[in-house]
Amino acid sequence: MNALRDLRHEDLALVVVDDARTGRIYFLRALEQAGYDDVRIAESASRALELLAERPADVVIADWLMPGMDGLQLTQRIRERDEEAGRYTAVILSTAREGVQALVTAFRSGVDDFLHKPFDAEELIARVFAAGSHANAQNMLLETTETLARNREARSEHWASDNVTGLGGADYFEAQLTTHLMESAMRGGAVCATLVDVSGPGTDTDNPAVALSRIGRRIVRAVRPTDAVCRIGDQRFGLVMSAPGAAGFRDAVFARIEREVAGRPIGRPRGSEPDIELRIGHAIWEGPGTPLSPAELTSRAERMLRH
Repeated sequence: MNALRDLRHEDLALVVVDDARTGRIYFLRALEQAGYDDVRIAESASRALELLAERPADVVIADWLMPGMDGLQLTQRIRERDEEAGRYTAVILSTAREGVQALVTAFRSGVDDFLHKPFDAEELIARVFAAGSHANAQNMLLETTETLARNREARSEHWASDNVTGLGGADYFEAQLTTHLMESAMRGGAVCATLVDVSGPGTDTDNPAVALSRIGRRIVRAVRPTDAVCRIGDQRFGLVMSAPGAAGFRDAVFARIEREVAGRPIGRPRGSEPDIELRIGHAIWEGPGTPLSPAELTSRAERMLRH
């Protein structure tokens, strides 16, 4: 265990959730022996949420099977809170479940990693280190994104923003597309206009504004900080992305958007199946040269939505 003391983030904040007293004691002793001194213990998922409301954590370690709210439901609640707060909490579930389907279900619910029972202290510390590194990287990215978003907002106060999501509106989408196309025309590079239509039970709620706001935040997280995300219709988002060349817009880029935005529920259903659907259409122009107009590039993306 002493060798693993170097494999830790000294300022990491941890929350351990286990309904079994012996499990809580095991986690606490192993983590303290590894040098972690900010470890809070909860005997239930509801108590863990209370602790997180008092002070955020970097990593939550929870048992999958617990009475009342289980580990998957806890993960969904943590993801909802993270979306509201603009931060990221890594979640590790401990479980005796085996099989690919269990892993797929958990990953779709936002779980980051697993501890398969029985496990030893060395594996626990290694996985906590990896989860802490992931959480730190995600939070640094979110902070950078927020800073860039504030800077963009300061530069474009005269553009109308969407009063539901706080994102730029249709005018801002067109302005960003115009700017990127002109830059690519002069200096080279590729510009991608992307349209994202959302639908499904998750958007058909008593408060659709909340669902659209969450979808908007997920799209922002799924793309790079320099990309522009706007809401340009009732259930349509517009993205303006740039890359050194057209090859930068591989299918994986759009698969990531779909996975991050629609891969888990927007609401809080009893199950963990996604409750929104996406239709994505995109069109690319690569400079230098005389660019397409923003309207034409958007029209091409619109046509791709129909295929």
